[in-house]
Amino acid sequence: MILRHNPMSMDSFVRELKKRRDIRDFIHHELLPAKNASYGRTRSPLSAALERALEGLGVKRLYTHQARGIDLVREGRNVVVMTPTASGKSLVYNIPVVESILDDPTAHSLYIFPLKGLEQDQLKALKKLMEPLPIENACGIYDGDTTQYRRKKMRERPPSVVFTNPDMLHLGICAFHEKWERLFANLKYVIIDEIHTYRGVLGSHVAQVMRRLRRIAHRYGSTPTFISCSATIANPGELATLLTGLDFEVIDRSGAPMGKRNFLFLNPAEGISPYSLATKLFIESVRAGFKTIAFTKARKITELMHTWVVGSAPEMGDRISSYRAGYLPEERRDIERRLFEGELSGVISTSALELGVDIGGLDVCILVGYPGTISSTWQRAGRVGRKGRDSLIIMVALEDALDQYFMRHPKDFFRRSVEAAVLDIKNRPILEAHLKCAVAEFPIGPDEYAYDIETIEPVLAELARTNKIWFSRVKKTWNPKRRYPHREVSIRGTGTVYRIFTEDGQLLGESSSSRVLRELHPGAIYLHRGSQYRVLGLHMGEKEVVCTRADVSYYTTPISEEETEILSVEGKKRVLNLEVNMGDLRITESVLGYRKKDIYTRKVIDEYPLELPPQVFTTKGIWMEVDGAVLDEARGLGYSVAGGLHALEHSAIAALPLYAMCDRTDLGGVSYTFNPELESPAVFIYDGHEGGVGLTHRGYEVVEEWFSSTLRLMEDCPCKVSCPSCTQDPHCGNNNEPLDKRAAIVILRHWLKSG
Repeated sequence: MILRHNPMSMDSFVRELKKRRDIRDFIHHELLPAKNASYGRTRSPLSAALERALEGLGVKRLYTHQARGIDLVREGRNVVVMTPTASGKSLVYNIPVVESILDDPTAHSLYIFPLKGLEQDQLKALKKLMEPLPIENACGIYDGDTTQYRRKKMRERPPSVVFTNPDMLHLGICAFHEKWERLFANLKYVIIDEIHTYRGVLGSHVAQVMRRLRRIAHRYGSTPTFISCSATIANPGELATLLTGLDFEVIDRSGAPMGKRNFLFLNPAEGISPYSLATKLFIESVRAGFKTIAFTKARKITELMHTWVVGSAPEMGDRISSYRAGYLPEERRDIERRLFEGELSGVISTSALELGVDIGGLDVCILVGYPGTISSTWQRAGRVGRKGRDSLIIMVALEDALDQYFMRHPKDFFRRSVEAAVLDIKNRPILEAHLKCAVAEFPIGPDEYAYDIETIEPVLAELARTNKIWFSRVKKTWNPKRRYPHREVSIRGTGTVYRIFTEDGQLLGESSSSRVLRELHPGAIYLHRGSQYRVLGLHMGEKEVVCTRADVSYYTTPISEEETEILSVEGKKRVLNLEVNMGDLRITESVLGYRKKDIYTRKVIDEYPLELPPQVFTTKGIWMEVDGAVLDEARGLGYSVAGGLHALEHSAIAALPLYAMCDRTDLGGVSYTFNPELESPAVFIYDGHEGGVGLTHRGYEVVEEWFSSTLRLMEDCPCKVSCPSCTQDPHCGNNNEPLDKRAAIVILRHWLKSG
């Protein structure tokens, strides 16, 4: 079958799709109406030269959110813009930046992006805007791909706009700020794009990097205005403030047009693979003449779907592509270009294409599994229907808990608020690491600019006590013991950094100590740049992991057990019949062995013992004691008490991503039929990262809503005792044994009963 040159209308395609007998179980069709554009003007007009440059890009009028944002930035206000994908957010910062350079050729701006692909994309857009304007040495990228020669030239004569990422800002700019004096002395604007990606561990690190950046700029005499952009999240202003320590104005009403959107929910019938259905939908969509993107949740599935599509529809071979992290930069840029220019009709991608690289207008988005958050779902859906075109989004459910929750309650998906992005600026290991970097950049004194000295003084004192920094009694300053401690700090993790090598000594990557025993034990399968590696050795003394290439159809999960110790209680509150505590926990995790599981069916193939030392770390968490009378009630009904506590723990962990932007692998939990410390049955849920990153703190804030969703998740599932759609967790160290949702429901109903 050939591809259609004249695509059918979207309405006709949706009707035809829903009639198909071989594509069944469409359970909901939500129609989201089109929205017209709303235009505005800035209070002071743009210069004639800048207006002509914008017209050359096809921008004749500004949307209301763009005009308001530019006005606020001109007033010196810090701004965060949260409007949909392709709504022109970048003009809110590009226009003031260009105006500042035209007004003062010595002015500089710093653009920070989470991905190199975004740097390249936005560099092209800014160059096009600047091309007809009298600006010399306009912009350049300073990241890990920049040659040493080019780096030296940029430091000596910085361009007006420097593009970088948080990693290079930490390692190559802040660490060597003396070489960047011209940049810092005239730093007018700092742009932080895609701030919703800076959450959890990464966000907690980036928040510290931003404080270091601010104190360096202040040292050289500048106080830049910060402009941030975000996907739809519950707390853009709060997140921007946490990241920078500054107050922000929030712009969240978009004036951009939007076409009519069809949103279909599809739940495959029992025995039907969601991946096969998604592949079929992808083929039908491309054959109908629609530019299509499919988002998967794993690199392996991305490549498999691409193989299946080409195998089933060979005529599409040169018109579609896969896309994921691990491709060479030039490969990714070529795929992006071919999509933008219309050479490709479809792409199958991991989350790597979720962020705002401009890939042109697409029509159909297929979500192979719920992306994990409402925010991420809308971010991916925003890839289609640009410039007011009609679009189609299809979510094909997997058997995971939240997938099935929304299949049972599709209306709830559209009513539900987006999640909050959370981080923890007080995370002790992260704060300690960056304070060592800060004092190495220049000493911390009593008149600190970016830090609250009273808050950090106890941390500084502990660093001095352990001989990592020193205090000058004469100057009253904290000073470095080492010149460049920055290389020891990986902003993508917490704790000690382990380096991962191949047998022949090639460095593959790094891992934090908080994950190494669970994910990089001997025998574990490690994925890197789309390839599989089997771990041969874990050398804890040298902080090294040695791997060899593998090609297997299984993955590995650890067999583990956890113990908790309460270190402090920071909060306690009663909600209905539930008393919930929040505080510091010491977690002891012991990896006892590992299981091999089939990559497609998730069935256990075999188990292997391991002898590894226990891992002990301190984190934040919540805990709830369980009334013995409630457990007696469950026991009297013939339910498993241990299974109920375990099921409650699993389901609560599965439901927290409805309120905080995270994956359930970011969390840990332990349930006890008897906890000796509390002398009662109890359930603990904690952040799975050293020092905590704010996830369970967010759960504590919304505990009634969180546990209500947990209860609903189990009550509405048609299974009798336990299944992957409500209580089973593929990462469970106890292989999901025992689990009994019936007892968990009894406990939760008691907790949530009023009176």
